[in-house]
Amino acid sequence: MTDPLQSFKDDWQSRNGCERILRVRWLLNPNEAPLENVEIVEQHGHITEIRPLAAAADNILPVIMIPTLVNAHTHLEFSALSEPIRPALPFPDWISAVIQWRRSTVDGNMDGVPQGLQESQRGGVTTIGEITTTQRVHPRDLAEGCRVVSFREIIGLQPERIPELLCQAEQHFATGPDESIIHGLSPHAPYTVHAELFESLMDLAVNRDAIVAMHLAETLDELELLHDGKGRFFDFLTRMGLWNAATFPGGRSIRDFLEQLIRAPRALAIHGNYFSDDDIQFIARHTNLTTVYCPRTHAYFGHTPHPLRQLMAAGAKVVLGTDSRASNPDLSIWKELQFVATLFPDISIPQLVAMVTTDAADALGLPIGDYNIHVGGKLRCVMLETDSGINDLTHVVRDPTTQPALALVGDQVSQLCCE
Repeated sequence: MTDPLQSFKDDWQSRNGCERILRVRWLLNPNEAPLENVEIVEQHGHITEIRPLAAAADNILPVIMIPTLVNAHTHLEFSALSEPIRPALPFPDWISAVIQWRRSTVDGNMDGVPQGLQESQRGGVTTIGEITTTQRVHPRDLAEGCRVVSFREIIGLQPERIPELLCQAEQHFATGPDESIIHGLSPHAPYTVHAELFESLMDLAVNRDAIVAMHLAETLDELELLHDGKGRFFDFLTRMGLWNAATFPGGRSIRDFLEQLIRAPRALAIHGNYFSDDDIQFIARHTNLTTVYCPRTHAYFGHTPHPLRQLMAAGAKVVLGTDSRASNPDLSIWKELQFVATLFPDISIPQLVAMVTTDAADALGLPIGDYNIHVGGKLRCVMLETDSGINDLTHVVRDPTTQPALALVGDQVSQLCCE
């Protein structure tokens, strides 16, 4: 961290309780035109005024201020991994490698969730959509102002296991309410959840008014299994002793799952790499459905271009996630945004910021006002530092040297690091 930021941090903490003034080169809010040379006035944790500054004003920090970040989809249990699991292809072989890793590290991966939380918080993330298996997020591991939507993952193809798995899902809601942890459900994927189990889980979500997340249209192999009842997933399930022709009779499509997901108050369709045009139009018509695009994971598996532009053109909601360290080098949602900014230069920077702040928060059922820097709101922000100068904001956002450096949440000033 450079000297100006360290001096700011020391001074900000020393003035706790007094009116405090923060001067930044850029204020970048979701879906709003960027503001250059801005002064933010704060007292008791709330913003009382935002006003313009002359370019020649003193003590302007050379940073871009954005709201704190939301990672709409990740699997924290894999956070102890130093590199993605291989082979990436074919995809069922990657799943086999994931299963093998889990079995070989039953006792050794228990620090994955808190490790992933710490890494996320160091990257300016205050809100996470987490897929929960055997490792739960504990409130004690969350920094001030942080939230987790904990989606209990349910996997099961055998009809005889449905009562047991529904009990498992019910128990997820039995831990009691907590301001920092919200409970949801995650029927894993079309190739791992029996149709009757999926429908029952959706019934439970409706009864509990719970948000749902499901991996959907992730690979062409998945589409082939649903449509034809064969392919690589047939081979995979046969090897695992899980194949049942009655479970995968063919003649099914992603639309069958989307029509169930819209029953939930909110639902996340994770990945959506191979949505058809009809799928996209269906999603656009149902505002409780959001697609979560995981850009660097998508690239790791070598998929065809993601239908991001088509989804956005249709008016469908798309937000960003990191997936996990099993398919991604790190958990930086900011780097995901930078990746998309380079891959899709026609999408504006304020639109991209919304995909990791207000839009992502709304998709998780959280108040969007907490992810927008505005008068009357709490000061919850991340300051981005760059080595490249700040003349062209679009260029600077894409520049890999531009990374989160400081976060302000409540009275906390945290030094950040995306390594």
